[in-house]
Amino acid sequence: MRFRSYVVFLRISGAAGIGVLLGCAIMGALHLLFGWVPVTGDWLLATPVLVALGALVGLVAATLTRLWLVPSARRRRLLGTITGAIAVPLATNGLATAEPHLGIAVPAVLAGAAITTTLWIRGYRRETELLRQQLRPGQLY
Repeated sequence: MRFRSYVVFLRISGAAGIGVLLGCAIMGALHLLFGWVPVTGDWLLATPVLVALGALVGLVAATLTRLWLVPSARRRRLLGTITGAIAVPLATNGLATAEPHLGIAVPAVLAGAAITTTLWIRGYRRETELLRQQLRPGQLY
C-alpha cells in the first residue's frame, strides 16, 4: 500500500490548520484576559452560534485525526467537541475584532502550527511503519 502525495499534503495542511486555530484561540484568550479587545454585544450574540460551529468542527477534526493526534486518548470525540467549542469563539473574538499584537500573535500561531505538524509527522511515521510490518510480516525495518 502506498500513500498518495495529495493525501499526505492534505493531511499535513489539516494539521497545520488545526495548529493555527489553536494559536489564534490562545491569542483570543490573551486579548480577553488583558482587556486588549472590548467585549461587544455583537460578539456576545454570536457566541452561541460560534460555540455550535466550533463543536461541529472539533467533532469532525477529532474523527479525522484519530490516527495521529493523541491516538490513545479516551473519549476523543468529546474532547474534540469541547476544544472546538472553546477555540472557535476565542479565535474569532481575539483576532477579528481587534488589532492583534503581532509580536505575540505571530509566534503563537506559528508555534501552534509547528506543534500539530510535528505530531502529525510522528503519527505518519508510526502509521507507515505499521503498514510496512503488516505487508512483510517476517521482516523488521
